Amino acid sequence: MSVFLRDTPIKRKLMLVILLASGSALLLMGSALITYEVMTFRRSLAVNIGVLGEIIGSNSTASLAFRDAKSANEILSALSAEHQITSAAIYNNQGQIFARFPAGAPLGNFSQKPHADGYHFHRSHLEMFRPIMLEKRRIGTIYLEADLAAMYFRVAVYGALLLVVTACAAVGAIVLTTTLQKRISQPILELAKVATAVSERQDYSVRGTKHGSDEIGQLTDAFNQMLTRLGESNTALMASEQRLRLALEGSQTGTWDWNLLTGRVTWDDYMYPLFHRKKEDFEGTWESFMRFVHPDDRAKLARETRAALECGDSIDIDFRIVDPDGTVRHMASRGRAFYDANGKAVRMSGVSLDVTASKRYEEELSRAKEQAEAANKAKDNFLAILSHELRTPLTPVLTTVAMLEEDSKIGVHISRELEMIRRNIEVEARLIDDLLDLTGIIRGKLELHRQVVDIRPLLEHAMQNYCAGEADKKQLRVSMEVTASETHALADASRMTQVFWNLLQNACKFTREGGSIRIRAYNDFSPEPGHDGAESGTELVVEIKDTGIGISAENMPRIFNAFEQGERSRTRVFGGLGLGLAISRAIVEMHRGSIAAQSAGTDKGSTITVRLRTVPTPTRKRGTRRERPSTQQLVASTVSLRVLLVEDHRDTAEQLTRLLTRAGHEVTWAATIREARELIASHSHQPGHDFNILISDLGLPDGSGHDLMRDLASNHPIPGIALSGYGMKDDIQDSMAAGFSRHITKPVDWQELKSAIQRLAVSDGNVGS
Repeated sequence: MSVFLRDTPIKRKLMLVILLASGSALLLMGSALITYEVMTFRRSLAVNIGVLGEIIGSNSTASLAFRDAKSANEILSALSAEHQITSAAIYNNQGQIFARFPAGAPLGNFSQKPHADGYHFHRSHLEMFRPIMLEKRRIGTIYLEADLAAMYFRVAVYGALLLVVTACAAVGAIVLTTTLQKRISQPILELAKVATAVSERQDYSVRGTKHGSDEIGQLTDAFNQMLTRLGESNTALMASEQRLRLALEGSQTGTWDWNLLTGRVTWDDYMYPLFHRKKEDFEGTWESFMRFVHPDDRAKLARETRAALECGDSIDIDFRIVDPDGTVRHMASRGRAFYDANGKAVRMSGVSLDVTASKRYEEELSRAKEQAEAANKAKDNFLAILSHELRTPLTPVLTTVAMLEEDSKIGVHISRELEMIRRNIEVEARLIDDLLDLTGIIRGKLELHRQVVDIRPLLEHAMQNYCAGEADKKQLRVSMEVTASETHALADASRMTQVFWNLLQNACKFTREGGSIRIRAYNDFSPEPGHDGAESGTELVVEIKDTGIGISAENMPRIFNAFEQGERSRTRVFGGLGLGLAISRAIVEMHRGSIAAQSAGTDKGSTITVRLRTVPTPTRKRGTRRERPSTQQLVASTVSLRVLLVEDHRDTAEQLTRLLTRAGHEVTWAATIREARELIASHSHQPGHDFNILISDLGLPDGSGHDLMRDLASNHPIPGIALSGYGMKDDIQDSMAAGFSRHITKPVDWQELKSAIQRLAVSDGNVGS
């Protein structure tokens, strides 16, 4: 049927559509009417039979009550007037037939016992059973059977009428469609003739005739517009082909076609100069082409071509060719394969171009990248070595200052000078740390160890330890106002302390004598998603506002850049490298916070604002308390220890020995790993004279302190503290992996070293024994 309609002329298709549509409508309408009539007849018959049964039942109550079968038969005989009733019966309360209609009908024609109350339609008749009631008591059952012949007669009449109407409608539809279909088919046939003319003659100037503004008229307009655009596209395509030829010629690109069935390879005119060959040099075969390819690339080219054909992928191959004069050049071929209906590759077409210049450029870029990476690595190594070499000489100076500060004989004026020396040494160490932190940030190696911490103590600590002394000297008024109720954040406590130290240090540095610094901490609403995925939450806002030299509008965009302090005159007057704000911004942003600066202009002060997302305050479980060292542990931290000091820098070793000896420890000094091992071996043979703790530099003349610690961990396990001018994260991890308990970066702070020794004495039960 579908094939017949597909190839049928449009006139016949229109006629069939109208006939099928009208016939289907009539058929559905007639079927609906017949179905409705049948349902109405059955429902009416059931109601009528039900009423008749009710009447007969009511009239039969006396007959059943007095067991008068004759009277009951007479009552049933009245049903002879109802031509639809073919049989009826009355059952007594024992379910036996009491009377029947017709009276002479055999008992076998009736059910021996009454069925359930209700009615049931069968193919040819209706059966109904109804109760006979007397004073709300069932005394029998009435049975009626009605014939359905009248219903089937009506259905036959309606069916005949439907057939007649359908035939008449079909004749009328044929006559009507024959007259009207020309208005539809004629414009379409004309469009078909125009399409044939365009296809056969490639003439895009012909146009279809519009006969109206209906859908066919719109189709005609669209068809004519399509022809116009096809003509324009054809003209543009011809121009594009011409430009493509010019482009191929100008870009030294050639096209090729490989017939896989015949093996013939066809080149266009641009391929020959591209390969520096003449037409007679190329035989038009794959083998002839492969002779131009560099011998080392032939197997690779054949393998990748075969793989592209098998997988159906586009071909994208780079290879080398050898010119007649022996010059090696780089070529690239791009193309795709074409397949028949069975999936067999029959053709491959593509383009080839000379990529020698781009290959040379890539090699130069690769070399430049390697040189840049080597320079970057050399820079990192240089910074690490520089920090080590700068820190190492500071250690004996700092330890000497610490020793002199603990001398009660030193006068007050000398103590102030010593404090000045210590402060400047710490500033230099801070500058070195800033350089290393900036390097870590740039390389993405600065990591955070975040946990839920209270920001308020960190801010108070930074103010008391890093700002109070400088503020007193310049008579600055420093105040702090904390109105925030939520002060906990997911943060790295040491790094956030570093941020506040940098900001307060800048505020003190750039505020003139008699000025003021105001610190505020308050909560603010944040519309940004938080760490817990909530859509909004609370931020902790820390503002540090000073009355200092301010920031000009032109310098504002640069203050968070590394090595920037605004005008150069500031660097000459105030000093510093200009790294504090750059490092602070990086650390705050790594905490998913923000930092911003505001200033009304030069000499009008400035405000630095830090925003951190808050987290719920942690609750301490009942019954938990902080563990405190026992009395025995506190005593152990003050006893004399036998210390093995390994340090090749004589000044550092001498000053550390003096400090440790003054602290009550017994110190033995070694300058090399060999000397340290000999001392350890000699003391191990003297009971009670083993070393309790190792304090060792890492860069020793005959090896690394890591090697010494690993040796001790295997043979003479004792706690150890590493001293080094290298303080990057990897350096600290290497020390911990070697077995050291602590890693202290030079210049060695005596208080930090003393505290580390005490903690190791408390944690190791054998220390001091």
